[in-house]
Amino acid sequence: MANTIDSELQLTEILDSALTAFRRAVLPLRSFATVYSDVELKGDDKIAVPYYPLSTSNSQTRAADGSYKSLVTSTTTNAREVTIDKNKVQGLSFTGRERARQPMFDPVRHGELKGHKLALDVIEDVFSVVTKANFSGDTIAASTAANFDEEDVADLAQQCAEDDWPEMRSMVLNPAFHYNLVKQPALIDQSQSGSGAVLREGSIMNLMGFETMMSNGVKTNNGTATALTSVTNASNLFTLASHGLTDGDVIQFTATTLPTGISGSTDYYVISATTDTFQVSATEGGSAVAISDDGTAVAFTEYERIAGFVAAGSPVLCAFAPVPPTDGVRQLLIDYRQVTDQASGAVLEYKRIAYPDTDEEAQFIEAHYGYAVGEGAGLKRIISTT
Repeated sequence: MANTIDSELQLTEILDSALTAFRRAVLPLRSFATVYSDVELKGDDKIAVPYYPLSTSNSQTRAADGSYKSLVTSTTTNAREVTIDKNKVQGLSFTGRERARQPMFDPVRHGELKGHKLALDVIEDVFSVVTKANFSGDTIAASTAANFDEEDVADLAQQCAEDDWPEMRSMVLNPAFHYNLVKQPALIDQSQSGSGAVLREGSIMNLMGFETMMSNGVKTNNGTATALTSVTNASNLFTLASHGLTDGDVIQFTATTLPTGISGSTDYYVISATTDTFQVSATEGGSAVAISDDGTAVAFTEYERIAGFVAAGSPVLCAFAPVPPTDGVRQLLIDYRQVTDQASGAVLEYKRIAYPDTDEEAQFIEAHYGYAVGEGAGLKRIISTT
């Protein structure tokens, strides 16, 4: 007797496999972001997401027989507006002939792959807000992936402790930094780390008080080449209206002809920045590089080189709000439903559409979401030198 899978059961398995893969890939988001899920939009695409700033108020001293009431300080629940303006979709399609002629076709496996990729694209998009402009707090001393080890993590933990961060902290690293950390003898040796997960799974979990995770969605946030308006060699000055650079930013120059004194593929540190002009130094906070001509067609590129970050509280705010089809459109769909992952707060939508004229069926998983910067003091960047 032939075995068949009920279409409803198969649909559930497709959604479950997509959501399971989505959850694994998007987990770092939950560790450092306040996530609002399945929020009903009313009138526009904006949602007020609450978050809790890091506490900085000192404890009060009560005099003997003094009033308690006078010592009450205000508590703050901040809120920031998040616009649901992001929409990402993963879909697969197949014809009746392909389904009949390809017995190895596995929609459940495809659902898993699509869910994983959708999560990576969403989290990479959200990570784009992790920039120096948004989070200008302390970083660890610049390091290469090959040199990043548990001592660097200890330096970060010390900075967090000195800033009175709460003990619930997370660390997210790009693959190069994460796996070099995994290679450290103190971690990979179960007798020292107390866990075989490092060797078996490449996962570190807790280290120096950080819940540690890896994500390929961490963005370097390096810029693109921006042409300068002018170069003035007499004052070693570079000019571009509203260039957006601040002292300490790292840039490199390209040009048809570089100004004499400037080398290509070389890091320079911005100094003496004003709204429209800046100079550069060969060392951070050093003196201005002397240039003896203006060069031609000179441009600069900013290099943030973010390799990861540590976070506490809610430095990033994220909201998921599905956009269900109208009643008329819903009648034209074979199926539509929403599913919420309680662990990550993410909401996925599922749509199943048929095109009879081409004997084709398409299935989609979709996320409608938005994000914004929350507690600016609650994130420290980890910077690579290359």
